[in-house]
Amino acid sequence: MAIPAESQKPTEPPPNGGIRELKPMEVDLARIVLLGTALYAVAAVILLPMQSSLNHDGRGRWPWVAVSGVVLGLIGYFYVKRRDRAIARDAAAAVDGGGGGNDGIAETPSA
Repeated sequence: MAIPAESQKPTEPPPNGGIRELKPMEVDLARIVLLGTALYAVAAVILLPMQSSLNHDGRGRWPWVAVSGVVLGLIGYFYVKRRDRAIARDAAAAVDGGGGGNDGIAETPSA
């Protein structure tokens, strides 16, 4: 997409040959997982009391899809929190000095 002529933005290409470096967006993944899990929980609360009528209409699996969404969402939430703790721990280790420069490779004793 071209920049309009009346725009005040510079049109020069980046110094690295025209390729712009894209950085990943910073998002709160735990909040997103919790939101999805909450939506599945709302669906489960609505659908579970209607189980008999849903069974009669051939849609008896719907409440269990919502329940499984809640269970998988909780598993995902704990996974994301564990991942966030590991990222924070690695960032703190990098700031503190990095552990001797061996990049996490264990040294084996030589005989």
